[in-house]
Amino acid sequence: MAECEKIIEYLNSYLNIDEFKDYGPQGLHVEGKETVTKIVTGVSASVQLFENAASRGADMIIVHHGLLWDRETAIIRGGHKKRLETLFRHEMTLLAYHLPLDKHPEIGNNAIAAKALNMVDTTEFAEVGLMGRVVPCSFDVFLKNVRKLYDCDPLVFAYGPERIERIGICSGGAERHIVDAIDQKLDAFITGESAEPTMHLAREGGIHFIGAGHYATERLGIRALGEHVADKFAVEVEFIDIPNPV
Repeated sequence: MAECEKIIEYLNSYLNIDEFKDYGPQGLHVEGKETVTKIVTGVSASVQLFENAASRGADMIIVHHGLLWDRETAIIRGGHKKRLETLFRHEMTLLAYHLPLDKHPEIGNNAIAAKALNMVDTTEFAEVGLMGRVVPCSFDVFLKNVRKLYDCDPLVFAYGPERIERIGICSGGAERHIVDAIDQKLDAFITGESAEPTMHLAREGGIHFIGAGHYATERLGIRALGEHVADKFAVEVEFIDIPNPV
């Protein structure tokens, strides 16, 4: 068992939330019980996740995509109302960490991916992403490694060189940064989503584009964060996977 407030204070500091100008509040979204014995983690706030968490006896839920976004209406109705009702009914605390969890150097979505792909000489790319080098290999071999890492069947525009070395990664909806990847003369760019212009930009820029899925590319960090919390506090932590093809 751990105090809810101590977990929040620790995570806010560990994820350096004060360093980010995000699209909504980071950390506490909904206050629940004062003490925590079990935490559920998941990628995105949803009624399905909240109900699953409640059935598992969770006192706290930690997500990457939270409930409160600056661009959304403040009117509480529909799905937003159902989500809040579920949290209130079961007195579950909700925490959310967005860009801080993309960029974190240890358990961030992009740091984990870069390490798994054996990237070296990494530097910042696209604000929260990373770019670097891999051991030169064929694109087919590299794509196989990406599929294994994210456990997905990505959207691929294969217009880059036959052998690749310079890679960029930016989790989530960062398809617009393909232009930055081309400017950096990268051989391949991995992100979550694509957009209508992406195929033409990849072809004209001579780069491999891999859209591995917004959900899939942001599953890594929240799972790692839960494991980190379990090591730091005397609480049980469980990741709930609710696959999303996007």
